[in-house]
Amino acid sequence: MTDALGHRLDALMDREALRRLVLELCAIPAPQGQEQAAGAYVERWMAREGLRPRRVAAVPDRFHVVGCLGGHAPAQDGARDLLIAAHLDTEGGLPAEEARWCVPPDAAPEEPVAERDGVFTGAAVANDRGPMACFLMAATLIRAAGIRLAGRFHLAACPGEIGPDPIDGHQGVARSGKDVGAAYLLANGGVAPDFMIAAEGTDFAVTTQGAGYAIFRIDLYGTQVFTPLFDATRPLAGHPNPIYRLGETIARLHAWAPDFERRHRYETRWGTTIPKVQIGAVRGGLPHAIGGGTGVCALYVEVGLSAVDRVQDVRREIAAVLEGTGPHDLTCVAYRQGGMADEAAVAPLLDAIATASQGVCGTGLAVADPVYASMWRDHNVFNRAGIPSATFGPRRWRPTLDDFATATLLYARIAIAICGVTPDTEPAR
Repeated sequence: MTDALGHRLDALMDREALRRLVLELCAIPAPQGQEQAAGAYVERWMAREGLRPRRVAAVPDRFHVVGCLGGHAPAQDGARDLLIAAHLDTEGGLPAEEARWCVPPDAAPEEPVAERDGVFTGAAVANDRGPMACFLMAATLIRAAGIRLAGRFHLAACPGEIGPDPIDGHQGVARSGKDVGAAYLLANGGVAPDFMIAAEGTDFAVTTQGAGYAIFRIDLYGTQVFTPLFDATRPLAGHPNPIYRLGETIARLHAWAPDFERRHRYETRWGTTIPKVQIGAVRGGLPHAIGGGTGVCALYVEVGLSAVDRVQDVRREIAAVLEGTGPHDLTCVAYRQGGMADEAAVAPLLDAIATASQGVCGTGLAVADPVYASMWRDHNVFNRAGIPSATFGPRRWRPTLDDFATATLLYARIAIAICGVTPDTEPAR
């Protein structure tokens, strides 16, 4: 991209319009499974800005909004298609009956979406509609600058990135996340780009890999015992009530987890994935019918998976950890594989990001902190499909208006570099 085009973008940057978009879009409640209102806002905004939005939906109320700019000379040498996507759903907003079992009563309230002295707060701002606002604004900058893209610049606002996962009694589309999210968009959305960016906070660094995960249910079995017949002197080992054996099971998993994380650490030139392990839920017995104890209880364990981990191998590791804990079953109830880009194939995208970073920030391209390669992000879907992808975006924690303006200019320059411009693009005045 020429310096003249870069200067034109800089001159057209409307910080107040960006600020307004961030606050309006992020103020719309969109917890897991309830993305409809936020998606409708993006759809109206894209239509007003001439980005030709359309819906892609597994079900009517959980739709992707896909816009497009350019495509004026798709056969031109160097013309390539780029997709930049972000997710509409945000953590929090659980129904009271669910929050009762995971949010402590003295927890701080969720931060409101707000901007004070140029600093933004609110979960939706950081994750992930702040970065979404940036690439939406980037498209309007390109249009306003009279830049005709040879390839297509696709923009997508997606549902279902955070979750949930349909596990046990929580089934159906309303309880599905990633199945109606980016994977559905790729399979059914008519978007097959050359490159993809998951626009999320990375502190202006980049990684081309990401972690998946598996959720294992460990069912511990025993015998129901009527409380008047219960022997309180029984040792914990081999106890008939499996709840009493949870301590040993948890202790074993707790001892195994650090070793798993060390052995499964996966480093490449463009990222480090450290798969994490956490026991996230427990079930057992019926509190409203407790007189006979319980013969069943369960732990739910989330295990991160790098791009090269195999879920079957992880299952066997856990099975070995559980040997000798008494009757039990081990079941994988949810599975999402991690992904990474082919280093040679993703090089043009990284070159575009590096050039944009130098032009806008005056700095080279840095590798993102391992945390950003150790979580799920939607570039995993595209990397697993052979489409070179990365995650790249502004400051994650407490982003400022300056951060978002910088990200907007970066996304615009990246799109121009990847898509190319037509020979008749209006010269700079």
